Amino acid sequence: MNTAAPVPVHALTAENLRASPVWAYLLDAEGDEEIDESYVKRVAAPPPIGSYGSYVLSATFTLPGGDELPGAVQLDQLGTKRQFTPILIHAAGKSLDPLAADIAKQLSRLRKTPSGPPIQWTLAITLPGDNAPASGRIARSRWLQALALLAQLVSLFFTPRSR
Repeated sequence: MNTAAPVPVHALTAENLRASPVWAYLLDAEGDEEIDESYVKRVAAPPPIGSYGSYVLSATFTLPGGDELPGAVQLDQLGTKRQFTPILIHAAGKSLDPLAADIAKQLSRLRKTPSGPPIQWTLAITLPGDNAPASGRIARSRWLQALALLAQLVSLFFTPRSR
């Protein structure tokens, strides 16, 4: 896959993310009629503090036994506010949703070994203004995941939109 051209976010491979750890979502005006906001393009550097946009960042996911798998986390940057959402995990050449209800079953099947759902993610890069790569825990409970996403939406709703 030519990574210089925009690609659908779900088509990003572990190799794409290793080669370019920062990808930006396209805006409607940036693409042609066949390319929409689900496409990303690689960018040279992480977004500076105070910028606005949505990005896909390379990350490592930790499983309950300590095994690590490559993947990606979405960063929604609204000025100084940052929201992180795990979006991709790669196993056996397949791209999976790390928040899917059956992720443990999918990982066990692909890895051919019993596996639990990912418990933590850590970015592959350090964002501007941070001293270390950001990381976060992944709630095991579907209710906690839903509440966390709802809290993010509410927080984003009340964030000033000045540019």
